[in-house]
Amino acid sequence: MFRCIVVFMVLSTCVCTHAANLSGLVMDGSNGVPLEGATVTLKDAGLSMTTDAEGHYSFDGAPADEITFSKAGYDSVSRSIASTGGTENVVLTLAGKVTYVCTTADVKGRWQIARTVYDPETKTSDITYLTDTTQWNFKPNFSPDGSKITFFRRYAVNGPCCETWLSSVCVMNADGSGLQEIIAGEESFNTEPYWTRDGSQRVSFNRMNVKDRGPHWNDFDGQPGAEQRLAPWGWVNPHLADGRVFIQRRGESFLATPSDGGKADYVKVQRCDDKFIHKIALSRDETMIAYQKWVDSSHNMYKGGVMVYAKFDASVPSITDEVVFDELDPSTQAWYVSISTDNKFLLFAKDGAIMQHDVVNGTTMKVSADSDPYKAYPTYTTFAK
Repeated sequence: MFRCIVVFMVLSTCVCTHAANLSGLVMDGSNGVPLEGATVTLKDAGLSMTTDAEGHYSFDGAPADEITFSKAGYDSVSRSIASTGGTENVVLTLAGKVTYVCTTADVKGRWQIARTVYDPETKTSDITYLTDTTQWNFKPNFSPDGSKITFFRRYAVNGPCCETWLSSVCVMNADGSGLQEIIAGEESFNTEPYWTRDGSQRVSFNRMNVKDRGPHWNDFDGQPGAEQRLAPWGWVNPHLADGRVFIQRRGESFLATPSDGGKADYVKVQRCDDKFIHKIALSRDETMIAYQKWVDSSHNMYKGGVMVYAKFDASVPSITDEVVFDELDPSTQAWYVSISTDNKFLLFAKDGAIMQHDVVNGTTMKVSADSDPYKAYPTYTTFAK
């Protein structure tokens, strides 16, 4: 029986001594706009309401409960609310479909950001392009509430990646509207943007090809030139809900706690070896991590890599119990991975197609049509805690 990820959500709560307001946003993952008319139910309280035209809902004095989101044609989801109050943001996608955003070639061969709704029954894709530019667009990532996307846009190429590239960092609404460059693209190469998960609404990125290279960040609606250094050194990867960020430096991994003035405290992540890992994804609940691991130095870090998922413990911090889910094969190129919000599925790119690995069953299937154009950098709609 086919299984696919259809709902993505985040829970954040506040500690209160009485029943508090519970509110949130419901997004339609199939088109990137707020979902009107979704039913939101608190089981134990016997309360129910529908989302407004902006996808919002709000319960006054909502206790700890089980919350359910549903709408005809979409898969529903139920989750326990451990504490009163807070925010519960959800993305619903069409039942029986696999929905993701990735870099997709257009008819002119340019790389754009596009949404794909894949039907496993018919093995067909419905592709919606979210950008249309002469510049190429790479590596989309969603904001914690699923309403916005960040990515980097390549401006100039005078040689192979990435020593001569120049690029900007962009933010747009999940439906492709409201695009804004928050980092200029004419002076440096700025790559692999990630959203913070601590509510600060920042976008981090790695800067290359200039003296001030290294990890930086800017507000999601910030102006070019307002960016600041995030940490003294390292390659920035996903953020944690407590404000720490995963940093790579050669074969070593760290959790860094940024502070004012571009300073940071680093704590080394315990791992079973010091082989180079990259293209890192962290699950919503921060218990699972996935990445590409360079195991064959006779080939480059892509051709000589395997795709891995493992347990992650932020309190140690440590990575343990690695599982290779795509084996070494230098004749192919598998890269960039995204973790579903229930940790049951992994989305990754392989030779221009998009694949989905079932963690429970240990199987992998193609989730892009044979007729689809070249694709890379896939992401589920991911959420922070």
